[in-house]
Amino acid sequence: MTRRPTFSEMRWPMDAESAAQAERWAEAVSAQVIDWTWRGFDQLREQHLNQVDFSQPLEQVERDLTSKHFICITQLWAMETGGFSSISPHHEYPENETRPPAPGKPPAYDLAFVWVENQRVAWPIEAKVLQTPKAIAAYIGDVEKFVGGTAAPLTGHGGLIAYLLTGDPTEFFDELQAGVHAKLEIIPAFQARAHRLSHHQRNQAPALCLHHMSMVCTLSTRPKN
Repeated sequence: MTRRPTFSEMRWPMDAESAAQAERWAEAVSAQVIDWTWRGFDQLREQHLNQVDFSQPLEQVERDLTSKHFICITQLWAMETGGFSSISPHHEYPENETRPPAPGKPPAYDLAFVWVENQRVAWPIEAKVLQTPKAIAAYIGDVEKFVGGTAAPLTGHGGLIAYLLTGDPTEFFDELQAGVHAKLEIIPAFQARAHRLSHHQRNQAPALCLHHMSMVCTLSTRPKN
């Protein structure tokens, strides 16, 4: 079935030069969006998560965490940019580049930082709640979305959050290393964080730099890198 164009595709047509600009933008803003994401979580954890007992059964944990994390990110963004930036943060932002034909719905990112100059382009982040550091099947499923080109099809940058309810980030990264088929690297800018980077070649999308962030939700567990 043939797809019809979207409004965004008509407003921001992509050629080789605009595709190259999108990749350059994503690379240039990577450190900033990751910093907001980490500091937004610091704020969420200190102000709200420490009031919650995550050992009890809870509903809608993943959606709840990402939406409240987004609020904290937006507060930092607004305070530090005054609302004037090439980056616009969004929650549940649709990825129309890899949408199915109508009436199917496009995939949507849990968090996204959209390029104001070309709003087809986003720096995407997906998030998963992990009950334990070894329960990574759903997380690996999101890795495969990125590596397969469903996520971040126009840029070579994106991120994944593991909201860790129990256990230690070191255990998570040990488990992840066996599942991603790529080396997990510590990057200097975020070496004090539970943060790793993997590199992936893709067939029909730019080569991928994928950031992995293990965010501990309980104050009883001390984050380690």
